[in-house]
Amino acid sequence: MIHAVILAGGSGTRLWPESRKSRAKQFLTFQAGRSLLETTIRRLDHLGPDLDVRILGGRSMTEQIEAAMPDFPKRNILAEPSARNTAPCIGWAAAKLIRDDPEAVMVVLPADHVVSPESVFCDTLRMAAELVEEDPNRLITLGVKPTEPSTSYGYIQRSEALNSPVAKKYGGLTVPYNVVCFHEKPAREKAAEFLAAGTFAWNAGIFVWKAKTLLELLRRFEPEIGQCLDRIIEAMGTDREDAVTEDQFEKMKRISIDYAVLERAESIVMLEARFAWDDVGTWCSLDRLYPEDHDAAGNLAVGTKILAVDSRNCVVRGNDPKHLFALLGLEDLVVIQTADATLIARKDREESVRDVIEELKKRNWNEYL
Repeated sequence: MIHAVILAGGSGTRLWPESRKSRAKQFLTFQAGRSLLETTIRRLDHLGPDLDVRILGGRSMTEQIEAAMPDFPKRNILAEPSARNTAPCIGWAAAKLIRDDPEAVMVVLPADHVVSPESVFCDTLRMAAELVEEDPNRLITLGVKPTEPSTSYGYIQRSEALNSPVAKKYGGLTVPYNVVCFHEKPAREKAAEFLAAGTFAWNAGIFVWKAKTLLELLRRFEPEIGQCLDRIIEAMGTDREDAVTEDQFEKMKRISIDYAVLERAESIVMLEARFAWDDVGTWCSLDRLYPEDHDAAGNLAVGTKILAVDSRNCVVRGNDPKHLFALLGLEDLVVIQTADATLIARKDREESVRDVIEELKKRNWNEYL
């Protein structure tokens, strides 16, 4: 059986001033009047009515998750006792799934991506699940074909196509490739080399594997984490479970699933995404999310009204459809308005919004965080 675990613990600082401690990125609304989290959950409906979905996030996120998804079963919200990066929390989620289904196939995906068409996305996940059932040692990762030499993503280097009956069954949906290795976010020059090579893909952070295989690999590569998880497993279903879980989480090292497992394991397979994908990482993502809504000069207004005079390629997002932004002689700017803060930035500084957060912290302007 397929079980989806949605990672909803990030804050999304590059989407300040809308993304705050009190309303993280995954709770922002972009399309169809739904939050990114709700959109992610609804997208999985294509996998069938029996799909088991869990939301994984820190305790500080639990209240936000329950408020954003009031009909979602509270028992399926997994609240991490403390932040320990993705390897410990995904391992913990795997342990929870195995308790209910020893042969669980685990789909791990972030809560803040936008994909289309959703049916193709879910068919790709279904194909990945069958590849895992065919060989339980496999770890499947989804890779996105690069469109530019981006320095915002990690890269997956692939080799030859995998010869598999499952691949033949799904025909032209996509191609599974054996993975050579993973590369961290590169410098611009190296990213350009990756793009030119044609054998690299952006790491989408979407994975499919057997939950028990993931736990076995954590025990092998990160034995201390494995021991902590085993102590939690021993306490599951007892009145000691919560206390043991909290105690053992504090003892686990902070490490990502990429470093802990994926960069060390042998049987890694990449499925190339044949659907449109965006991680909504910065405000420039709005240009891609609303491609039909630009004016002749490339300006985009979302949730507000603009009057653009001698201005080009600007993005404006407001919180009042009647509020008018008058742009005069501007180019390549992002303007994001909220009730108590407004961001005005050059598009080529989109990665530096984190610097604003750090400056707010230094000044103790916590009301804006």
